[in-house]
Amino acid sequence: MDAWRAVIGGQPHLAQRFFAPDGNPDEEYKARVKRRFVQWVVDVATRPHDRAWLDYQEEIGLRHTPAKKNKTDGRHTPPLVPLRYLLGFLPVVIEIRSFLECEISDPGELRALEHAWMKALHLHIVLWTRPYLTDGLW
Repeated sequence: MDAWRAVIGGQPHLAQRFFAPDGNPDEEYKARVKRRFVQWVVDVATRPHDRAWLDYQEEIGLRHTPAKKNKTDGRHTPPLVPLRYLLGFLPVVIEIRSFLECEISDPGELRALEHAWMKALHLHIVLWTRPYLTDGLW
């Protein structure tokens, strides 16, 4: 988790999405987002794809747009994560091999888990883009 967040935080255009109006990082907001990020990774691997899951994917997408960005946490960071940044999240988290290979020695099982992870990420990110299909956000 920290490795992925370091990549995100190391890119100024992404790090700015966590800045308060005074131009400094909003540490409280970053901590809240981190907790949700950790839960999202667990959910990708374990949560059933039911109506509640689908509704939450919509919520995640909305929380990147002016419709809900900052409202959940009552913060004042930039009101939009541009869609190109949301789509750019995929290459950051798609590489999972280094996290799994220390635990999984069977190459076939490792390959299968990598493919499952990639499919799951694509599905999640596609679902998150739906709230961007409004005037001015696409």
